[in-house]
Amino acid sequence: MKLKLDCYAWVQTHRYGFPAGIHAEGSRQGWRSGSLGQHRLGMVRPSRSDPPPAWTTEPAIESVLQNPRDVGDTGFHGGGSWPVSALDAFYAAWANARRTFGERASMGGRQFDASARLRQLGHDVGCAAPGPVWSGDAAMTYGARNAKHRAVLHNVAGLDQRLGRSVEQSAQVITGARQNLDSLRRWVTGAADTVPPGTQREAQLTQIASKGLERLSNVVGGANNDLNGVARNIDTITSGYNAVNLKEAPNFGDVSNVEEASHFKEAPAFGDDKTDMSSGDINEVDRTNRELLQEMSEEYGRLPDSQIKTDRLADIAGIQEGLKVPDSHLVYLEKPGDPSQMIPAATSVGDPFTADHVSVTVPGVGSTTRGTIAGMTSEAAELRNEALSAAKAASAPDRPISTNIAAVAWVGYQPPANLGQTSILNDDLAQAGAPKLTSLLSDLDSASRNPGQTTALFGHSYGSLTAGIALNDGASHYVDNAVLYGSPGFQADTPADLGMNDNNFFVMSTFDDPINPLGAFAPYHGWGSDPNNIISDDSLRFRFQHLETAAGDTPIPGYESKTGASGHSDYSRNAGERMTGYNLAAILLNRPDLAVTQTPNSWR
Repeated sequence: MKLKLDCYAWVQTHRYGFPAGIHAEGSRQGWRSGSLGQHRLGMVRPSRSDPPPAWTTEPAIESVLQNPRDVGDTGFHGGGSWPVSALDAFYAAWANARRTFGERASMGGRQFDASARLRQLGHDVGCAAPGPVWSGDAAMTYGARNAKHRAVLHNVAGLDQRLGRSVEQSAQVITGARQNLDSLRRWVTGAADTVPPGTQREAQLTQIASKGLERLSNVVGGANNDLNGVARNIDTITSGYNAVNLKEAPNFGDVSNVEEASHFKEAPAFGDDKTDMSSGDINEVDRTNRELLQEMSEEYGRLPDSQIKTDRLADIAGIQEGLKVPDSHLVYLEKPGDPSQMIPAATSVGDPFTADHVSVTVPGVGSTTRGTIAGMTSEAAELRNEALSAAKAASAPDRPISTNIAAVAWVGYQPPANLGQTSILNDDLAQAGAPKLTSLLSDLDSASRNPGQTTALFGHSYGSLTAGIALNDGASHYVDNAVLYGSPGFQADTPADLGMNDNNFFVMSTFDDPINPLGAFAPYHGWGSDPNNIISDDSLRFRFQHLETAAGDTPIPGYESKTGASGHSDYSRNAGERMTGYNLAAILLNRPDLAVTQTPNSWR
């Protein structure tokens, strides 16, 4: 089997992703009477609901951008008679791209995945293997066949699982592209709305259109690359299916070689291995994950020397380093089906299945398993210790605070490598990571043995965008409190957009965080309001409740004062010393009343 994927060849042939062969849908008069046509004449601004114009011939975008008025009354190459602007060209290109990605709900991959039934069948076959009471040649022959049968079922189950995930990934790519295109159109329209009338209006609109077309090309090109990757994966899966030789399968010939049977029994499985934390037993989950980690270490160690081998072994070394932290556990581990992919993992300091209070931290730009999880585990321990200290200091007979606390460090998605990457300006990686975060939160919730448990979600930097998308998509069902810090935006204008409220959703921003200017452009990226937006009414207030990042005292009598945080990376460091660490601890304890809030008046 092979899934044929349309990778949108027109993007590869046109620098800006402008479509060819679009048919005109309106007359000159019609477009002059509509807002877009009037906008070209400087009469009105375009509306978000305006339909985009289209042309009968393929235009040269570069010419439009350089000389937008040259096409005025004649259209492109005689293809129309009404005026065309660079902004109109953007809307037409956008419309074609958006149609390419369709409107129907994308087909998920679950229907292609029968791995659970196949693995159960393999288990059932294994139960029928020769026992210690049966020996001899017949037992050996039957045992060989049995082993071979199990191997075939195991391999096909792995292939089914990979196929399902590949189809699911393609659906996510399509959905993400649609969302990115919709956000891009809102950004262009919003930017155009801010351009004042005057002699420079057209030039400024041309610049906006140029930027919009550039981003359009990036969105479609990125989706194209992702779908090509899915296609390559499916080709590999197809080869795997083809390699299953039914003539060699059980009941289709004799297997008398015990050595051959052993080979099949030990044949590696296709597909991913993933943590099953449903037992809610931290020792069992940790032990199983460590065993899988050791198996992965041995498997990757046998790979030919390459950067892939180096990176995967470094991922494993990073996890092992994090597990040196006292009371740490490997609560989540996933073996990627593709060795070139990072190993997702999560560590926990304390038992997240029985704790009264649990936190989950999502990292930001530059985070990888190999480079991040060890440090995040140490920071989780520091946060837990600060929460323990604060709980003991603030606990009262009439309102005790539990010290049964766990802090989880999750490195389960791939954010942009650095602030210089263009991917920092879009949410593709956040959109890909959000469902994984939601899945982790759901699994933790399902495995919990404590019905009164509270969960706090902490997102740093690009991780705040990922966390915001997850909350908006349903993760708020598993979250009692959330703090997003060092944020470029999180696709919300109010806490309610995330399923939260003013009493359980908070933001932290240092005065000198270099991400703040990027956050100011959140509305233009489609990432909601500026996280640091200040609203002027009777008294200045932040749009989102802010927690203090500067030095000061805590509201706990006799509890020490805290130092301030600075820049982009201090928020979670040295939690026992900084005000930011104290505030995270207060939210982890489900005691927002103990947190130190920040006001615009204090933002110097």
